[in-house]
Amino acid sequence: MATARMLEVWMRARTSSEEPSVLEAPTGQEASPVLEAPAGPEASPLFSSEQTPSIGQTSIGHENQAELTALLAAFCFFLSAIEYMLPKPLPFMRIGIANLPILLAVDILPFKWFMVLAAAKVVGMSIVSGTLFSYVALFSLCGTMIAAIAMRATRKLGKGAISLIGVSISGAMASNAIQMLMARYVIFGEAAWLIAPIFLATGLATGTLMGLFAEFFAENSHWYASARGIGNARSVNNQNNSEVGKRPTGSELAIEDSNSETEDNNSDTKAIDNSGKAAENKESLRKNIHNQGRIARQKRYEEYMEPWVAAVLGVVIAIFFLLQKGIVVKLLCLILFIFWTWISGKRFSLISTFAVIAGIVLANLLIPSGRVLFKIGPFVITEFALIDGFSKALTFEGLMYLSKAAIMSGLRFPGRFGAIIAQAFQYYDHIIEYRGKVRAKTIVQDIDDLLQTMSNGIDRRTQD
Repeated sequence: MATARMLEVWMRARTSSEEPSVLEAPTGQEASPVLEAPAGPEASPLFSSEQTPSIGQTSIGHENQAELTALLAAFCFFLSAIEYMLPKPLPFMRIGIANLPILLAVDILPFKWFMVLAAAKVVGMSIVSGTLFSYVALFSLCGTMIAAIAMRATRKLGKGAISLIGVSISGAMASNAIQMLMARYVIFGEAAWLIAPIFLATGLATGTLMGLFAEFFAENSHWYASARGIGNARSVNNQNNSEVGKRPTGSELAIEDSNSETEDNNSDTKAIDNSGKAAENKESLRKNIHNQGRIARQKRYEEYMEPWVAAVLGVVIAIFFLLQKGIVVKLLCLILFIFWTWISGKRFSLISTFAVIAGIVLANLLIPSGRVLFKIGPFVITEFALIDGFSKALTFEGLMYLSKAAIMSGLRFPGRFGAIIAQAFQYYDHIIEYRGKVRAKTIVQDIDDLLQTMSNGIDRRTQD
């Protein structure tokens, strides 16, 4: 019944004469029109050889390049925030979706702005995740910059013969290799080489997936074609997507499906366990109370602490903390940093903290070093490996909590780079407002619509 109803909605939408809807603007704002197709008798192919400009060569002016860099950086922040919440086997290991805008920028931005984008991504994501003063930021900086250089070099040396899939794989492998090398000396010691094959294989898989998505997006996005200076691609995509725009939206299908399910399963709905609902409501109420308390602490903290003061204080404390050698001192500092994070109203998980500490210690114990303390079957616990593992784990988590507490959302950086970061965060706020309109089934079209809407705003500001 539900399937038949969905099919009926689909057929009605296919035969409808209504115009495709554009991306809705946030409440209180007026939606920007989708980029119009240029006049012409017939659209040319999307990416013909004579139309495709060289790498980084576009018709975008200097000011627009800065705005475009900020826009792509904002998408890096957004994807980084999503990536930060995903589970990862290693504390610094991520699947790399935040590098997707950098991958797309290989053919859009000149080398200077391309590297500015990579740097802005690291700084912005460190602020969003609260890791600016931690080893995570250092790993991210090295991994992102090496990946950016590798992707640019691969595209340049390949002279168009290497697709975005190959470019993505080269960036992912370069990033993972440098991070694995750093992990050898900063966190895991010799045990890093035991993890390296899995880490590099993961980079190969994620790089391939990101490349496939980027290639598909580049072929179907008229925002991307417009940014590269391929004007006729707009009309091609408008023609190719005319039927796509008339398809029923996810909300229409969901409503119809929900109605049919309600009609067919009315008896099942009446049989819902009321006690289960009461338990869920109680848990939801508890979480709301906890969240309100956290927000109240955050507001009080922001009233008395300026962002730049907290940042400077964080730098000074980080230097002091890194100079400490004793485990007891580091443990006390970690406890104080956790308390500071709690006062500042930031989110944190003690379970995750213990899990990360245990993982780092166990990794260091894989390579015996020093006096043997005891054995657990074939597993040998040695003194130096145990102490060194705890020291590295406490340092890693201590810097994480210190960064969370010291980095506030109002922090600003000086100069032109600081202006790009500030502009990127303004775009980031708009992306957050639109996030509910990006659906999994139409993700390419939805992202394309969003980028067009925001790019139109950039064009209007530049003209004014």
